Amino acid sequence: MATVNPWKRFIGLLPGGERTVGTVAGINTSAGTTTLTLRNGVAVMVQGTSVGVGQKAFVVDGKITGQAPNLPQYDVEV
Repeated sequence: MATVNPWKRFIGLLPGGERTVGTVAGINTSAGTTTLTLRNGVAVMVQGTSVGVGQKAFVVDGKITGQAPNLPQYDVEV
């Protein structure tokens, strides 16, 4: 049954899940996992092996969704 609550309808339009970008540090093809290094230096293990070592990858909810462009990153403090 669809809701008539406008707030719940709005929230339903938003994409869910955690999204991040990391640099591929290693691939374990037998397990189907990849080790990524995040921008803050933390290493995480995610599912998927579609991006090569040294390249950047988009990650959504712990799974690689594709290759990210290799663009410069800047930290700005306000």
